[in-house]
Amino acid sequence: MKKKKKKKGIKRALFIGRFQPIHNGHVHAIKKLLKKYPEVVVVIGSSEDLFTKDNPLTCGERIETIRHCFSKTDLANLILVPVPDVNDNRIWVDHVLAHIPTVNDVYSNNQLVKMLFSQHGILVKSIDLHERSVKEGSHLRRLMAENDPSWTKHIPPKAVEYLKSIEADKRIRKIVRMG
Repeated sequence: MKKKKKKKGIKRALFIGRFQPIHNGHVHAIKKLLKKYPEVVVVIGSSEDLFTKDNPLTCGERIETIRHCFSKTDLANLILVPVPDVNDNRIWVDHVLAHIPTVNDVYSNNQLVKMLFSQHGILVKSIDLHERSVKEGSHLRRLMAENDPSWTKHIPPKAVEYLKSIEADKRIRKIVRMG
């Protein structure tokens, strides 16, 4: 499958993440894209995975958390698309493209994503990630598992409130204890 190229109409950017959980770095990147593009397609990767150490949140919870991070105006310009894994890198790009509307540009700093899209002839642009090292999802999940309240300063307040309401931190601690 070739890159779906938008000929007329709205320009769109693609931003892919698992958002386990969404954090200020993701929000910063998406808001930066919203300043440059009328619409941003946000792929929620590994959408079928839940209740694991790497993917503790359900896809629905990730969607809710993302929605708590943006204004109504921003949300009107975001297209949230859950995409399940296919566990086959040879077909992953085609799989992603089959799930989304046409995009003009792809943004990611993930080296595997860049390599896979480039093998399909699609240039992936890098995006400035705000305080990347302290805002990686794995770091935040570790803080949550250790019952360290500092995880809350790396996630927008309304998203923190939602995550606490579903007891995401308790769930993560339980999952980690289960091994």
